[in-house]
Amino acid sequence: MKTFTLLIAMVLLTHFGLFAQSSNNVYSSTSVKTGETRMSVSSGAVLTVTGTLTIDPGGKLIVNPGGGLTVSEALINNSIATDLVIESGGSLITEGSVSGQAIIKRTITANLGWHMLSSPVSYQEICDGTFAPILANFSTTPSTSFDFYKWNENELCIPFCWRNLRSTDLSANTIDFGSPPQFVVKSGYLVAYSSYFPSYKIFTGTPNTGDQTFSLTIRPSSSLLNWNLIGNPYPSAVDWDNVTGKSNLVNGYYYVYNINKIGGAGYEGYLDATHKTSGVSGKIPAMQAFFVNALGTSIGIPNLARTHESDNWLKSAESITPDKLTFTLSNATNYDEAYVLFESNGKIGSDWYDATKMLSLDLQIPQIYTMASVDQKTLINSMPYINNPITIPVGIVAPADGNYSIKVTGIENVTSLTGLSLEDLTLHHTQNLLQNPVYHFTASGNEDASRFLLHFNGDITNSDNNPIKIYSSEKTISVFCFTGLQNGQITVSNMIGQQILIQKMIDQPLNQVRINAVKGYYIVKVRSDNAVKTAKVYIN
Repeated sequence: MKTFTLLIAMVLLTHFGLFAQSSNNVYSSTSVKTGETRMSVSSGAVLTVTGTLTIDPGGKLIVNPGGGLTVSEALINNSIATDLVIESGGSLITEGSVSGQAIIKRTITANLGWHMLSSPVSYQEICDGTFAPILANFSTTPSTSFDFYKWNENELCIPFCWRNLRSTDLSANTIDFGSPPQFVVKSGYLVAYSSYFPSYKIFTGTPNTGDQTFSLTIRPSSSLLNWNLIGNPYPSAVDWDNVTGKSNLVNGYYYVYNINKIGGAGYEGYLDATHKTSGVSGKIPAMQAFFVNALGTSIGIPNLARTHESDNWLKSAESITPDKLTFTLSNATNYDEAYVLFESNGKIGSDWYDATKMLSLDLQIPQIYTMASVDQKTLINSMPYINNPITIPVGIVAPADGNYSIKVTGIENVTSLTGLSLEDLTLHHTQNLLQNPVYHFTASGNEDASRFLLHFNGDITNSDNNPIKIYSSEKTISVFCFTGLQNGQITVSNMIGQQILIQKMIDQPLNQVRINAVKGYYIVKVRSDNAVKTAKVYIN
């Protein structure tokens, strides 16, 4: 195997000024010699060492922001950690063994915005003065200057899943984070910092390498709520398309929190190039934590899933997908989006291609979602191409009392759409969105999952004053009443009066029943203490 000598390396330095400057470079085994002038990989360059890379004592190698270094065999740092530096935005991929330590940096803007973080090394201490106060100063550090949380998947109630590094007596929480508190590799953390802390964060240790298996926590009684916060364990990006075991997820999405999300901070989701939001590409950045919704016990990230991304930080972007409608909820300052995607693989109700809605951590951002089922809010709702009338509920979160609007875009890209209307159950008003795609209304500052209905390809008429709404999709009949259905009962009959279903209803806004009946029209009668309603529906 050919090995670079000090002379050849110095010639490269003299000629180029850098180890790799502006193009991809491939070298065989090499070493950074004792006392050698600093060698670096510059922004936009990727250096590949096809053999072993050794850093001798006193040598130094730096991967600058936007630069990438791939080592096909062993990476050996016989010098100190500060002589192998991966700057924030730099990328290191190791395909063989790694020995010795490195400094791996990440810059986090000190604006108290939320960031999801993971460690690319083992045994990284949290209370080091940059990630969190040192233990001696922990209780006296201003509580408004930082936040640091981990996620406990074993809790049943989502608000209580977060574990705070700061205990109620303001000391460090060594019960949940260890003594001393340390990052756990492959786990995710939620952090925020003010200018009291430096914007740069430094991980020190041996870079993680090799295939990784992530153990997931599931609670069989709550299959839609098995959220696990895991983290990219490498000092390089990971290509989600190459992750294994995604059949062990409720759907194949990963979810990341993006403070640069269009309209305002919130969660982004990615399944593939079609099923995604605009701010994610499927390349999970180095040191990025993300949520998955578990159905099984594990997923895997093989070493071959690693990739260099010259611009892998989360950002705002726009995307256009055929047969996709975008519904935007806006106030005077921010907005949020939900998507309905029509495709041959789509189904009525929850399916693999639906992305679950996770509400923003910023309570000032309005939120909108559609309901795929009675217990699943969706960010992306995958539905079949429309042949018959379909109705789905729309939920919103209004952060404060005020004026809001719901706007639909992409209508021109959905050729199967012959009718689209938005029904406001509070005002008893229905608007034709094909004629006027923006609906203006006022709302109070809370979550309202029971105010709006979207009607696809149905008759567009103003609704009556009856609080009970009855509609159908495929073989599912939905009964909606925002005040609930006290002592409710549903009766379904065919057109000659034969009863095919009688069922009690739960006292909640939305009830759904599925009937095994031939295609055709049926009469549905709903009776409760509140009201009585009869409607004709089509079962497909």
